[in-house]
Amino acid sequence: MKKMTTLMTVISLALPLAFATPLAASAATKPTTTAKPAKTTKGMTYTIAKNGASFFKTAKAYHTTKTAPTVYKALIAADSSNVTFTAKGKLKASTTYYVTQSIKTAATKTQKSQTFLNVKGQGWYLLQD
Repeated sequence: MKKMTTLMTVISLALPLAFATPLAASAATKPTTTAKPAKTTKGMTYTIAKNGASFFKTAKAYHTTKTAPTVYKALIAADSSNVTFTAKGKLKASTTYYVTQSIKTAATKTQKSQTFLNVKGQGWYLLQD
């Protein structure tokens, strides 16, 4: 039985590596259509404050204003308390969305503390304080 679990573990770890090379080669040959501004391609990197990430048991309703807010894609580092946000799109104006998580960033000498809300099914929204 132990040999079977070891074999299944090895197969599950090796299987993604078998498909990584062909997918990486096809992604490298894709032509780029338009050049994006440097701010959206580079992203904004923040440090997560201590006790800065919170999850809500039930989704909280959030209603957008008349202007369409920007939605960001978050890349959260596994080995450090950093998060990088890149622009993804915009939310519809004057619409109610549901928020499931929040991240509060640490204040630095050049940046104030900011709060990002995870809009369910859309992405991360920068809460304007």
